[in-house]
Amino acid sequence: MAEDKLFNYYERQDVLPTFGNFKSSAELEAYAGQRRELFSDKLVLPPRLFRDADVLEFGPDSGENALVFSSWGASLTLAEPNRHAHAKIQAYFAHFSQTTRLRELVSSDVEGFRSDRRFDIIDAEGFIYTVQPTENWLGIFHRLLNPGGYAVTSYYERYGGFFELALKAIHAAGKVLTGRPALETAKALFEAKWDSIPHTRSFESWLMDVLENPFVRHRYFLDAAALCTAAHGQGFDIHSAWPSYRDSLDVYWHKKVLSADEKLLRAIHHLRRSRLSFLGGRKLYLVGKAEAVSAISASIEALVLDVDRMIDDPFGESLPRVIASLASLRATIQDTEILADDAVELEAFTATIESFHHIFSAIAQRDMAGITALTQSDQAFLTAWGQPAHFLVIRKRVNGA
Repeated sequence: MAEDKLFNYYERQDVLPTFGNFKSSAELEAYAGQRRELFSDKLVLPPRLFRDADVLEFGPDSGENALVFSSWGASLTLAEPNRHAHAKIQAYFAHFSQTTRLRELVSSDVEGFRSDRRFDIIDAEGFIYTVQPTENWLGIFHRLLNPGGYAVTSYYERYGGFFELALKAIHAAGKVLTGRPALETAKALFEAKWDSIPHTRSFESWLMDVLENPFVRHRYFLDAAALCTAAHGQGFDIHSAWPSYRDSLDVYWHKKVLSADEKLLRAIHHLRRSRLSFLGGRKLYLVGKAEAVSAISASIEALVLDVDRMIDDPFGESLPRVIASLASLRATIQDTEILADDAVELEAFTATIESFHHIFSAIAQRDMAGITALTQSDQAFLTAWGQPAHFLVIRKRVNGA
């Protein structure tokens, strides 16, 4: 059954995808430490910025992030359309003695939220990419924010999401070849990969959240450059991002003031050269001529699209194109000017592309034993996750321009 919105999908599963089941202050503080590192170090939003701030969080799920914001001193309005989450949120705030900081809890999504109030910070993590077109939620955020206010978002980036789509395509092929249920097939293919990383959620939750999630698809993923351009057009400036959307190698006199248009242009140039880095989940910066960068970007886009098509038709006409594109990308990497931390990083990425080439070739041969042998033991495959989740913080221009 096609889902209208992401929260409808989770309601039907009767699952809260991010529920951490915190019981002690130590558990909450450990999680708060991770959030503090993210916000202070990567997003340049120190916790003291939240002190006495009016914060609106869309889609808080069970409320772990909201609890952290309240511990930083924020006054919270939570808009959570999944009513199954409300009792968990209220119980959390009562358990950790933060009820006075929960100003309002409403059953609403982004597009249905109504308020005459204005907020200092809006937080919308993990789902906002599914609200389309992008200009819709950007316009809503702009209306709800005070001038100079911040919107914190996380989303699936189009190039960074390649490996997620590839795993879904492999899973789809495995289900066809074995005729087994989704969970059984997923464990046969990916249990070793899942066990190779630290995690707090179950394998079953990951299956639901990624492999079976109808919103983890190319048509929803956002291109970072296009998102920044749309935000610029709606009256926002880029405050920060992770991975960084600003060229850290850029140098100019500290008194030189760049216009909003110039800042956007520099960011777009940087993002185009970062697409291979996003795909690989490591520094693989394209430093060659603009024509070469454009050619590689086009080939990656075609590869991502074909892998996405395989999710619906694993043995269709996209499969040979995926195999050919992986071989071509592997060869192109050897002849392209790429800035990496060292040769080992470049070799590791090449090995990852080689691994996926072998897996998709085994799919073409309908060799399930060969597929599982690779997915359960190939080290390059086991360690490859890419950089699917990006954070972007945008700031509403004070002049409203």
